[in-house]
Amino acid sequence: MNRASLVLICLLGSLLGIPNAAADSAPAHLAIVVDDLGYSLERAARAMALPGPVTLGLLPFAPESGEIAQRARQSGHEVILHQPMESLPEQRTAAHGGFIPGTLTVGMSPERFDAQMDAALAALPGVVGLNNHTGSRLTQDHAAMRRVMQHLAQRELLFLDSRTTADTVAYRMAREARIPALKRDVFLDHEPHGQSIALEFQRALGIARQQGFAVIIAHPHTTSLDFLARALGRLPGDIRMVSLRELARQARPEAPVLPENPEFLRRSLGQ
Repeated sequence: MNRASLVLICLLGSLLGIPNAAADSAPAHLAIVVDDLGYSLERAARAMALPGPVTLGLLPFAPESGEIAQRARQSGHEVILHQPMESLPEQRTAAHGGFIPGTLTVGMSPERFDAQMDAALAALPGVVGLNNHTGSRLTQDHAAMRRVMQHLAQRELLFLDSRTTADTVAYRMAREARIPALKRDVFLDHEPHGQSIALEFQRALGIARQQGFAVIIAHPHTTSLDFLARALGRLPGDIRMVSLRELARQARPEAPVLPENPEFLRRSLGQ
C-alpha cells in the first residue's frame, strides 16, 4: 500500500470515528491561525477568547490592526503579518478589487518592494512571522519570494505558506533561506457554513494524526468563531494545541501536500 492510500485511510478513519492504530502515543499537534483580522475589534476579541494558543493574522494597514496588535501583546497572543500579495487575475474578487493597501506585486522595483515590506512590518511591531493574504501570482515567483524571505531572515521571523495556489514556491524559498517555515494544511471555512466547517476540522484532525501535526487557517466569520469556541474546548485527548511558533521550531521531515479543491478563491473580510 502506498503513502497516498495510507493518508486517505487515516482521513476516512478520522471522519468515521475509527481509531488510528498507527498513531503514536504522543499527542498530535494542532496550530490554528485566524486570518483577515484588522477591520473589527469585536471579531478580534472573539478570536483572542478562543481556547488555546490561537495565532492572529493581521492585515498591515487595516484600520484596527494596530489596536488589535496591542491588545494581543497584552493578552499573550501571537500575531503574524498577514501580508497582501498579488493574485492571478482569475482569483481577484470584488471583495477587495484585486488589490488592497500594501499589496506586494511582481512588477514592483526592488526598492519599492523592500520599502513596502519594511512599512508593513513596522506597522505591526512584535509579530512572530508572516503568511500571505491571496498571493497566487506572487508566491509562484522565485525572485519575489526570495526577497520576502530575506526580510524575514533578517528579523528572525517564521513563514507560513497559506498555499493559495498549488504552484507556490514560497515554502521552498523559506526552507532555502533557513527560516522556520510551515504550510497550511486546511482552510477551515472556504465554505463558511456549519457542516462544511465541521468536516474540514475533522479532516485537519486526521491529517494531524497521520503526520503528527496540522495547521488550520480560519477566518473571523461568526460561524467559524462559534464552531471553534465549541470544538477547541473539547479536543480529543490525542490532539494538543500549540502555537504556530512552537510548531515551526520543531524539526520534522517534509510532509506531503494533500489534495484539495483547486477552485478555491481567497476573499478579504475588509467590507
